[in-house]
Amino acid sequence: MGDPNRDAAATVVTITKAFWMGRCEISNEQYARFDAAHDSRIERGDFLQFGVTERGYPANTPRQPVVRVSCDEAQEFCRWLGVKTGGHCTLPTEAQWEYACRAGTAMPLWFGDVTTDFAKFANLADHSLRVMPTFGWGLPSGAIPPWRPAIDSVNDKFRIAAPVGSFEPNAWGLRDMCGNVWEWTSGDFAPGRNTVRGGS
Repeated sequence: MGDPNRDAAATVVTITKAFWMGRCEISNEQYARFDAAHDSRIERGDFLQFGVTERGYPANTPRQPVVRVSCDEAQEFCRWLGVKTGGHCTLPTEAQWEYACRAGTAMPLWFGDVTTDFAKFANLADHSLRVMPTFGWGLPSGAIPPWRPAIDSVNDKFRIAAPVGSFEPNAWGLRDMCGNVWEWTSGDFAPGRNTVRGGS
C-alpha cells in the first residue's frame, strides 16, 4: 500500500479474508432509498465560475454519486443495506479499498502511471475543470485565471462528479475507483497516512 514516491513509504499489507465490493459508487438514487431527504446539492465554482444558470453545477442528479455524506451516515447506510439484503455490509478498510482499486497491478493508478491519459478511465482534474464559463458577459473564455490545478491536455468531459459507471472498469470490473468523488473507508487513523480517502 502507499506510494514510494510520496512522503509515506509503501508498506506490505496482508488481507486475510475474502470480501465483496460494490461495482460502482453509491448513486443519489440508491442513497435516497435510505434517506429520501438527503440532497447532494450543487457544486459552486471559484470566483465567477459558478456554471449552470450561475448557481453552480448539479451534484444531485439521480445517477451521480452521493456526496456530502458524513462517515457516520455512510456507516449507517451500510448497516441499513445489510438489513435490507440480509448480508453484512461495511465500508471497506483502507487496505481492501486500495487492493480493489489496484486490481492486481503495482502501478500508481490501475490503468498506468500519473502521465497516462486518463480520459477513458477516471474523472480527474482536467480540461473540463479549466474551461471558464462566460455566461454571455462578453468575456473571452480564460479571461478569468483558473484557480485549480488541472491537466489541460486531457478531457474526460466532466467538470464535477460524473454519473456512476461512466468510465471503463478496472480488471476486476470495478468502476470509479480513481477520481470522481472521495470515498470513505473504515479503519484506525495512524499519523502519516490517511485511512479515510475523503468524505463523499
